[in-house]
Amino acid sequence: APPEYLADAQLTEVCSVADCVNDDVVDVQEAWEHNGFGVANDAAQLWRMAAEAGADVEAATLFYYEVYEQEIESDGWSFDPAEWRPLTYLDHGQKTSVTPPSEATVFGFDVVVFENSLDHSPLSCNHIAAQADVNQHCLFETLESAKSAIDAGIFGGGCEPGVYRIFSVAVVAANAGR
Repeated sequence: APPEYLADAQLTEVCSVADCVNDDVVDVQEAWEHNGFGVANDAAQLWRMAAEAGADVEAATLFYYEVYEQEIESDGWSFDPAEWRPLTYLDHGQKTSVTPPSEATVFGFDVVVFENSLDHSPLSCNHIAAQADVNQHCLFETLESAKSAIDAGIFGGGCEPGVYRIFSVAVVAANAGR
């Protein structure tokens, strides 16, 4: 559920990539089983980790993310639209070899900040959704609207410093990868 500080944003849920506001059933970064983007490579890996941790996954929702091929770095105060560059990722010795799900429904697009790893989703954790045109899932409807918001500086004025990337957020069909 959305936190109180986002009550005016007309959200029904927060489906952000980072876990600043929403909970992870399994922290893949703590288990050191994440890929170069800080998430698991496939659903089977997540379900296995959840079982090993004894996590209750009955009400869990599985998400699938795809990253936009460009990124932009910011000090958290200003953004220069001319500074978009090809996507890089933090390797940390972790193999990025994602297995896409056979069925997933895209809910929207999140803007994610990486400093040393996948750190923040400022739409939810920096309250940007309160002033942005987001859907009920606390996500931009399109890749273009997410990129335009970054270019317009909506995340400036003190958001997190780091590399800003755009991820599509999709809900995977129940029981995928189990």
